[in-house]
Amino acid sequence: MQKGNNHSRQEVFLVNWKKEKGHWEIFGGLEIFCMSYPRFDLVELRNAFSFSRTVFDNDEVHIEKKVIVEKVKPDLPRMFFWEFNCDLIDWQDSRAMVIQRVIERGMREHWQELIRFYGLEVVISSLKEEITYLPDPSIDEVSSFFNLKKEHMLCYNRKLVQPKLWL
Repeated sequence: MQKGNNHSRQEVFLVNWKKEKGHWEIFGGLEIFCMSYPRFDLVELRNAFSFSRTVFDNDEVHIEKKVIVEKVKPDLPRMFFWEFNCDLIDWQDSRAMVIQRVIERGMREHWQELIRFYGLEVVISSLKEEITYLPDPSIDEVSSFFNLKKEHMLCYNRKLVQPKLWL
């Protein structure tokens, strides 16, 4: 997976045997199908599915090529997102929230996962331009960990201009 990429794609082939109504099989590739049913020619099937074609049909079988798209997510503890259904989070659109929570509640190993999933540039950009609040101890740790001056972080600059309460 490339950094910042949030989808994995896999092709599968759905095979409907015409003489057996309702009988479908799923194969992870044409090679596997042809090994299971040697009477089918791999080269012929590859040609049939070339040039973006998605269907092969003869008297015996109807084969459809389908692309399964799976959203990839970071390997982070679900407890960071306790009020959300983690399976429904859009990890790209919600990156500022994700990065903020992981930095606030996580350890450096979780920060490394942010870097692996989003890329260092995206995490730093989010710290500089999107994340509006982090507690003071987190700001200090982030500054050191990411070799980032506090003054370059949006959350730090917002704290400087916020009025302080008199105690």
